[in-house]
Amino acid sequence: MNRLCATFAAGVYLLVTALPSFAAPASFGIDRMNVLFIAADDLRMNLGCYGDKVAVTPHLDQLAARGMVFNRAYCQFPSCNASRASLLTGMRPDTISVWRLNTHFRKAAPDVVTLPQYFRRHGYHTESIGKILHNYAGITDDENSWSTPARFAQINHFEDYALKDSKPGKMKGIAAESADVGDDAYIDGKITEDALATIQRLTKEEKPFFLAVGFYKPHSPYNAPKKYWDLYDRNDIRPLGPTSRPEGVTDLAWFNFVELTGFSDVPRTGPLTKKLAARLRHGYYAATSYVDANVGRLLEALEESGEAENTIVIFWSDHGYHLGENGHWTKVTARDLDGHVPLIVHAPGKTAGRTKAIVEYIDIYPTLAGLCELPVPQGLDGKSFEVILDNPKRNGKQAAFTQVCRPWPGRKRVEQMGYSLRTQRYRYTRWVDFKTKRTLAEELYDTKSDPLERNNLIGNPDSAATSARLAKLMDETN
Repeated sequence: MNRLCATFAAGVYLLVTALPSFAAPASFGIDRMNVLFIAADDLRMNLGCYGDKVAVTPHLDQLAARGMVFNRAYCQFPSCNASRASLLTGMRPDTISVWRLNTHFRKAAPDVVTLPQYFRRHGYHTESIGKILHNYAGITDDENSWSTPARFAQINHFEDYALKDSKPGKMKGIAAESADVGDDAYIDGKITEDALATIQRLTKEEKPFFLAVGFYKPHSPYNAPKKYWDLYDRNDIRPLGPTSRPEGVTDLAWFNFVELTGFSDVPRTGPLTKKLAARLRHGYYAATSYVDANVGRLLEALEESGEAENTIVIFWSDHGYHLGENGHWTKVTARDLDGHVPLIVHAPGKTAGRTKAIVEYIDIYPTLAGLCELPVPQGLDGKSFEVILDNPKRNGKQAAFTQVCRPWPGRKRVEQMGYSLRTQRYRYTRWVDFKTKRTLAEELYDTKSDPLERNNLIGNPDSAATSARLAKLMDETN
């Protein structure tokens, strides 16, 4: 088996010798850039700066105008815990054996050094507000990663309502709430208030800081203050394409995720009505604008602190999302709508612009280390894209890799894994038996002519050479 598939499919716990080697801490006296590390949850590419003509996201659009916008960034597993663990360790999901919602990466890979932990070792004050690591199963890393215990880190998405009538009992409430309330009625507003005070405090300290702020929206329930709902005409918000399930695709590629069907106003089985689907999309866009407004307040506070020109700002989302396209809602498919993710980096002194270079979220770790003049750890799966921040025309990776497992979610052992690579034009996915590594099914899509990946070209004689080339690339690429 090739190196990539061995990395992808090994599924074993790390040995100490397999972990990266980390240089000794740098001198605390050296002036270094601060980092403002901003995360959204379940946010797909529906931002104005990414060409969405409906989305109202002026603050992120402004950040994009000042920074580098990555048009071809991809997460490594389109689910909250696995994606965040991968990004924050610079390791692929198979390297750290994290695929499920309830797996604490510290149990799977106890000696791994996280991104904030590495910065802390090198003299940074590191602080976390909101959802950075996963908010489920007590997945925290306070003693290692953060200089002070994380705040708002274990909030339940399904308790974040402003109106009592929206969630009357112990079960989930409605899937989307519009309440005529202030921004601080929801958890993201509270996170922002805390972050504003924290920025004021940290910018007065002598140590450089790594401040992580993680918002819980637009993750379901799609709740946001009414003023953000009022930004939209519901009739303008449409799916990106057909809402039927494509034909000629393995059943492993689709599943009915209970996150959405568990809400009180969403049917357990069967399709959503057009009226309900329209309301849910409206709520998702409103929640996206709510995130944008909170980001805007952070950026304004940073400017007012006088530290903006000494602070790297990075904005990311843990994965993408389906809003009914392809007959699917939410995430955890090996397709662009779930794996393709927003990434905006503003690094003072670096070029502003837009790049088509392919990058992966595991590349963020070594990139930030390099930008802050820290020795880049050896042995990470990610590779720095700092050169692209100097020249957006520089080539990125040949392909980005994303994977999903089945069954998912749950605690049962992984039986099948879908390994997917994305080049500039094509997506190739291989489904394997996780134990034997036997190939179960393949998918190939020409995303130029088929952006929603509905026409599986495997078996098409005209695409045989392409599928063979990409299968070889998956076998040979590390």
